[in-house]
Amino acid sequence: MKHLKMLGLALVAVAALMAFAGSASAAPTLTSPTGTEYTGALTLTLSSSLLVKAVFANQTCTGSTMSDNIATDDEAHAKGPITTLTFSNCGTNDVTPLKNADGTYGWLTINQKGEVFGSNTRITFLNTSTGTHCIYGSTTNTKLGTLTPSSATGGTAVLDISASLPYYPESLSSQFICGSTETWSGTYTVTTPDVLNLG
Repeated sequence: MKHLKMLGLALVAVAALMAFAGSASAAPTLTSPTGTEYTGALTLTLSSSLLVKAVFANQTCTGSTMSDNIATDDEAHAKGPITTLTFSNCGTNDVTPLKNADGTYGWLTINQKGEVFGSNTRITFLNTSTGTHCIYGSTTNTKLGTLTPSSATGGTAVLDISASLPYYPESLSSQFICGSTETWSGTYTVTTPDVLNLG
């Protein structure tokens, strides 16, 4: 009987240890302050020119902001709706994000590696001198770029954009004129929160 009690206690101890190890390894994807799960506003501001290349034109925007509300932050990813998306100073081009039926501009997802993906974001590019009207955007988990955390920058986190966005058939100009994809490149600085790290 004594041996059975000891065995039972040993099994309880092992189970508790495994539960602790499991909870310790399930770190959130984003932390702020360091080590603390982060949910809430994620605001990004363009810190370099955003270069947009398509068949019909190369466009440069010098202003852009993006706000996301991180609603889920677990060991798999951090995810939330894009609530604000703006572009400005794009030369002779009007760059306008299209709002979805749910009131968002799509969704942003960040994994443990710092890879950033967009879903269901659509943006209209209108060349005002030629009238060319093209819509591009993310479909489901289109890779947008990579997040470099504060622990690596020594300051605010940054998002380096390097994306290839597909053509949307709702464009007023044909795919032949617009091209099947449009590429983006540029850098955004995370302005909220001040410190953002990967779990």
